[in-house]
Amino acid sequence: MLLLSNASGGNGTTFEIRQWGNRELNHLYTLFVWGTFGGATVTLEISHNGTDWFTVSGVSITAKTALNVEFRARYVRAVITGGAGVTLNALLN
Repeated sequence: MLLLSNASGGNGTTFEIRQWGNRELNHLYTLFVWGTFGGATVTLEISHNGTDWFTVSGVSITAKTALNVEFRARYVRAVITGGAGVTLNALLN
């Protein structure tokens, strides 16, 4: 399991970024997101270098959910946009 971290806040809050050494993640994962959304949207972003970020297509979460995602990347993060009084958790498993 890869806990992306807890995040509290509104627009622009980014969950903790994880890096797995020199190897890329290449697998099918289930992304779990839960907590208080307060009108927020959570997206998943990946990067090959930790600087240039790309949104994973089809991941736009506005309510508690579990979603299968597949990607190949060295870095991954979840980003909150919008909302107020947001307290969310994200887990890749």
